[in-house]
Amino acid sequence: MNELHIDHYGAVIICPYNKAHVIPAARIQRHLFKCRRQYPNAKIDICCFNRAHHVPQQDLQQHQKNCPDRALIEVCKYVIDDGTASLYKPSPMDDQDPVEAVATQQYKQQDENWDDMDAQRYDPVQYCMENPVVRKTTGHMTPSEKRKFREEERIRISELNKAMESKGSTLQEAYK
Repeated sequence: MNELHIDHYGAVIICPYNKAHVIPAARIQRHLFKCRRQYPNAKIDICCFNRAHHVPQQDLQQHQKNCPDRALIEVCKYVIDDGTASLYKPSPMDDQDPVEAVATQQYKQQDENWDDMDAQRYDPVQYCMENPVVRKTTGHMTPSEKRKFREEERIRISELNKAMESKGSTLQEAYK
């Protein structure tokens, strides 16, 4: 595919299905998906190394030989074992830094299963009642009910503020 750079716009790619389509590089995959459905009889194949590479059938083999993304796949596909250290083989524990070895051992010992947690469920109403969170009226309330709710909120916030002052901080400091 032909990639161009337009000043004050950025990188654009010319669509292989319709040369009149000039697409920003960031949106090319979405466009190719739609354009491929619009042109079902086009003799264009998709590169096996990058799904964003749509190439005419007669050029596909040549493209796959020279595809810039081929190296990414080939590195993972073949591991050369010549007796030297490899990226795919972790180094033995005795060759590691002692701090790293301890950290690795602790990580392996952790048995964390989030499905078996016995924690209480989060209740947002309860959290708001116990913490200095300013709440607003919910639902349809009459003006007198709204006034009563606001007064109860003032009392609740002032009590929370007094409790925080006794601990050494104030509500205003909590929000700074």
